[in-house]
Amino acid sequence: MRFPHLQLPLILPLVVVLAELPVVGADSGSALFESKIRPLLAEHCYECHSADKKQKAGLVLDSKAGWEKGGDSGTPIVPGKPEDSLLMKAVRYTDKDLQMPPEKAGGKLTDAQIADLENWIKNGADDPRTNAAALPVKQSWAEIFAKRKQWWSLQPLRAASPTEGGAPEWSGNPVDRLLRARMRAENVAPSPRANAPVLVRRVTLLLTGLPPTPAEVDAFAAASQTDPVGAYAALVDRLLASPHFGECFARHWLDVVRFTETHGNEWNYDVAYAWRYRDYVIRAFNDDLPYDQFVREQIAGDLLEHPRWNRAGDFNESLIGTAFYRFGEVNHDSCAVFGAIGYDIADDQLDTLTKAFQATTVACARCHDHKLDAISTKDYHALLAVLRSTRLVQHTLDGPDVNRDTTAALKADKPAIRAELAAIWRREAASLDEVKLQALAAAAKDKEPDISNPLHAWSVAGQAAANGVDAAWTQLAAEQAHETAERAEFNRTRFKTLADFRSGVPAGWHTDGMALRDPGPTGADFAVATEGDAALKAVLPAGVYSFALSDKLNAALRSPTLRRTNNRVSFEVMGGRFSLARIVFNNCQLNYNHQRSIHDDDWKWLSIDYPRNSDELHPYAELLTFWDNPKFPDPLGTLGKDVENQRGPWDQYAQNPRTWWGIRRIVLSDRPETPKGELTYLDRLFAGAPPRTPQEAAARYATIAGAVVEAFAAGRATDDDVCWLAWLLRNGLLSNKADASPKLAELIAGYRRVESQIVPPRMMPGMADEGPGFPQPVLQRGDFTKPGDVVERAYVQVLTPDGFRVGAQGSGRAEIAQLIASPDNPLTARVMVNRVWQWIFGKGIVGTPDDFGHLGDLPSHPELLDELARRFIANGWSTKHLVRELVLSRAFQSASAPSAEARQRDPENVLLSHFNARRVDAEVIRDSILAVSGRLDPKLYGPSILPYREKADPDKRLFVGPLDGEGRRSIYLKFQLMEAPRFLSAFNLPGGKVAQGRRDSSNVPAQSLALLNDPFVLAMADFWASRLVADGSPTVADRVDALFRQALGRPPSAADRESCLAALRSLAAERGVNEAEILPNRDVWKDAAHMMFNLKEFIFVP
Repeated sequence: MRFPHLQLPLILPLVVVLAELPVVGADSGSALFESKIRPLLAEHCYECHSADKKQKAGLVLDSKAGWEKGGDSGTPIVPGKPEDSLLMKAVRYTDKDLQMPPEKAGGKLTDAQIADLENWIKNGADDPRTNAAALPVKQSWAEIFAKRKQWWSLQPLRAASPTEGGAPEWSGNPVDRLLRARMRAENVAPSPRANAPVLVRRVTLLLTGLPPTPAEVDAFAAASQTDPVGAYAALVDRLLASPHFGECFARHWLDVVRFTETHGNEWNYDVAYAWRYRDYVIRAFNDDLPYDQFVREQIAGDLLEHPRWNRAGDFNESLIGTAFYRFGEVNHDSCAVFGAIGYDIADDQLDTLTKAFQATTVACARCHDHKLDAISTKDYHALLAVLRSTRLVQHTLDGPDVNRDTTAALKADKPAIRAELAAIWRREAASLDEVKLQALAAAAKDKEPDISNPLHAWSVAGQAAANGVDAAWTQLAAEQAHETAERAEFNRTRFKTLADFRSGVPAGWHTDGMALRDPGPTGADFAVATEGDAALKAVLPAGVYSFALSDKLNAALRSPTLRRTNNRVSFEVMGGRFSLARIVFNNCQLNYNHQRSIHDDDWKWLSIDYPRNSDELHPYAELLTFWDNPKFPDPLGTLGKDVENQRGPWDQYAQNPRTWWGIRRIVLSDRPETPKGELTYLDRLFAGAPPRTPQEAAARYATIAGAVVEAFAAGRATDDDVCWLAWLLRNGLLSNKADASPKLAELIAGYRRVESQIVPPRMMPGMADEGPGFPQPVLQRGDFTKPGDVVERAYVQVLTPDGFRVGAQGSGRAEIAQLIASPDNPLTARVMVNRVWQWIFGKGIVGTPDDFGHLGDLPSHPELLDELARRFIANGWSTKHLVRELVLSRAFQSASAPSAEARQRDPENVLLSHFNARRVDAEVIRDSILAVSGRLDPKLYGPSILPYREKADPDKRLFVGPLDGEGRRSIYLKFQLMEAPRFLSAFNLPGGKVAQGRRDSSNVPAQSLALLNDPFVLAMADFWASRLVADGSPTVADRVDALFRQALGRPPSAADRESCLAALRSLAAERGVNEAEILPNRDVWKDAAHMMFNLKEFIFVP
């Protein structure tokens, strides 16, 4: 392709960037019609305006021809002009004589439905029902299905017919042979091979997303002089081996799975750890992970019998794959109140799954059988059942060896700490007397202890000392026995145990996290305080704990599916640092109610209401540390009865890795009370004959203290013993100071040194099967309030072999992953080959990469597509092998200027007689600016960098990042649904709400303005200028040569050089710099660098 010579005026960049760029929009009109308009017309209009029912006012709306013909009042729809369309007037009810649908037929449409109609008409009223009459209305689904399953993309792969390419250079590669055969048939001559500078720039940009360096261009040019074929093959192999290959191709894939790092909607919650999926995809492409394995891992990576393990990092790679389900926009209102939210989440997952791997619009069958493809609404709901049978969870990726030695050392340290504490406590228990108890009572004189407090008995004894303690003690014993029995009866009659954790994790419950891999004893344990003056964080009664060894270990605990029998669920818990107890309804992870933050070191009951309609929402209970909490940090903390609104960046709250919880019981009830504390631990205080004096009473306390200390020392403390120990420690009667003895101080310090080596968990949102799957009612018109017949879990019928069944256990994802990843699936290989072809050549063999159905394009070269798909499978599903085959083809190496015959006979270049030069993607523009300026940091992987913005908006979780993104490639910038990086958005960065395998390509003034005015571009021009003025160029002309070679990968032509020198003289004059001072002047060279960034050639694949 030829590019314009550099001209003097600086306004030229604006002109050249705008010049002759094609505008290619996403095929969204049909999608809008299928998802919104057709269901609306079917539900509200067909009854009175359809060919096979009524035709009131002569108007038919069940075909495009019907509304184009119009009715008695004229044409109801004027494409592009909603204000001139009678249909809009009718649905808006602005005319009392023209109101549709009428009140008796359901009344006025909702505002959202009216807006959908207006948007559809405004965008041209795209209506694919041109062949509606081809199938009789009365045909059965079986008849329709039999015809539709003959569609080209549903047929087995076919071998290509033997073909000769003609010239030797077109005969060595099957791609070339098949392309050249079509060219000969159409009498179109191919363009010659591109020159070396063009080839090295083209292939480097497309395989790494970065421009070649001058040294790389020179090396390839030199090698090409003696062996052009070998030099090019070696170049391709080097680029395929580059780690930047994975970065480039991962960015393509992230579009397909609508990768985002926030959920958008009103509060823009983080998709915590999303960057790990991005890194997973980069590694997958760099490692040439077989595509069928890539598919299996994303659909059901948590269910693989032999998961793929990252040995270097000691984590489960396969688990990361299922994160692809977890991206996109998610509503955070109550799923128990707004039941559609959960269905919308599953619908989005289903849509992405079937588009990404099958290029099939199954989601179009949500409300009705697909109008064109072999997909029934039963198919849709059967697959929906699979996804709704799966839980959305946060996975712990770490292998069993992570922290193993550290936790083993902590366990080994605890017996010595226990022994030393017991030795100290024995002495303190033996010295417990009436003086200490009296001092304690005096300190609490302003607050009389209640009967549940052991100090209550001492207070009574002290008050009765003058008249004899025994009588008062006897009376108190009776009161205590009565209160104990009354509390036991209250608890027995008003509460039903859902789960008791005092004997461990109940059967059917599920655990995740490093803390619960070896939960340790369920009683008589203790937690060492990992910071501060205290020796112990807590003495632990029987229960399940995340912090028995360290409060840096994560833990998640989930129940089986619950059935509603009562109105409230109450958790007996302790914990802190953003831990959470909640009930999850309909798989919704972000709703702000039905959850309670745990933030108390003492045991508390937290209650959550249980909605009446909950059984159909498949609820389960869950306890989480913040690592496992998808709502962390929670900007709606106070709304969720938390302690604060957390509206800072994730890193701000996660900087302190400590978070913990403990649980003893979960009970059900119908009233707003919670269980009363049991008093059995006080029984021993009143056992035997009553004390006669305060001294005897004090001795009884000392005896109890000594007994519980011995029980603690022996590791056999009961829950009653722990209650006494906790009371004695809380009131200072036993010491909890880390320095209570020199030996204890040494032991605690040693424990803390070891505990400081605990590595925080590596987490990933994903999917998990935690119980049997369940069927799904077919929702009439997609309305969850109108369930119909029930269908079992299954995959779409047209892609399911005879006899295939989903197993009773689990969701069915494992079985469906095998179906999709099978070489017998007619779509999987075709779809991926087409995607890779598009990434290389700019447009797929099928131009609609996400839709191989009737609404999509037909393949331009069907034989070639099938041949490549067959070879893809035969070569072990190797993406790199496929890419290598494509870029080594003569077609890829063609010059971009068309031949005369091609320009006349094939203006769209369908035959690929020449290479399609095109603008690079948004990320490549930014990365090229970084690379050429010298600011690029080539480091791979890691947490995302906040994109630059002028001002933070914490309510939307939009925070300020560095102007240059720390020099990192664009793939490492945090992609937020609420506001994507602005510079990239100007160049058609996808929105991230839906799968988008083909980006829009627009040509708008905002793009030129971004290159001219964006502070990032200006800063990088200045950075490049600082390097240029220090490069040692002897003359201005020499530096101009360097400028071109660095920016464009070629030296300037004579005309280019003269234009650039003239521009430099003009720029210098404007800044008051004479010609002799141009060479060292940084400001002049900043302008020159900025000018190069604005050249059309800089942002194009040649």
